[in-house]
Amino acid sequence: MELRINKYMALCGLASRRKSDEILLSGGVRINGRPAKPGDIVNTEKDTVTYKDMQLTPDNKLEYYAVNKPLGVISSAKDEFGRKNVVDMVKTDHRLFPIGRLDRNSTGLIILTNDGDLALKLTHPRYHLPKVYEVTTEEPVSDEQLEKLSSGVSVYHEKTMPAETERLDYNFFKITIFQGLKRQIREMCKSIGLTVQTLNRTEIGPIKLGNLKTGSSRPLSKEEVTMLKSD
Repeated sequence: MELRINKYMALCGLASRRKSDEILLSGGVRINGRPAKPGDIVNTEKDTVTYKDMQLTPDNKLEYYAVNKPLGVISSAKDEFGRKNVVDMVKTDHRLFPIGRLDRNSTGLIILTNDGDLALKLTHPRYHLPKVYEVTTEEPVSDEQLEKLSSGVSVYHEKTMPAETERLDYNFFKITIFQGLKRQIREMCKSIGLTVQTLNRTEIGPIKLGNLKTGSSRPLSKEEVTMLKSD
């Protein structure tokens, strides 16, 4: 079977297809000893693919987990500073990576998987997966500010997509967003004069945090995986 190199890397559980393209550009990936580049084709029956001298072999067992990320834990697949990492919260023989991220000072739901195709789909800009957050702010939140968040505010010189908001208390609200800009909730609040105190993600599409304890994980059910993969 012939596959594009980025899909092959995703099947091996190294990273999503998009991240695999970044890895290819940075070097270190070789096909039969020669440097690989984005767009290369791999013959899965004949070619040998390595990354930093480690042979990459397709991982036929796909795994999916919901994790309740604690405060202070990072959510990138690797960290050069040796900080606590969300991928270390699941015991498995497979190389997992997070779908989407939460910054170090945020908590809540993250999905971990070795399914590169699903990761690519759910993080693609065209796929507006709803994500629900509970936010507390240092300042009281006015109805006008909630309306601005719902309508869209200026972040990184562009207007955010419409969101859904629900007041929970004077400085506590729920917000559903449909895109994934860097530190989006914090930047949205900052643009209207609010300072985020706590930020907790409770839902990603059909997956809910529920009563999953902080620092714990659980495998996704077959029904949940099917819902994530459905259009």
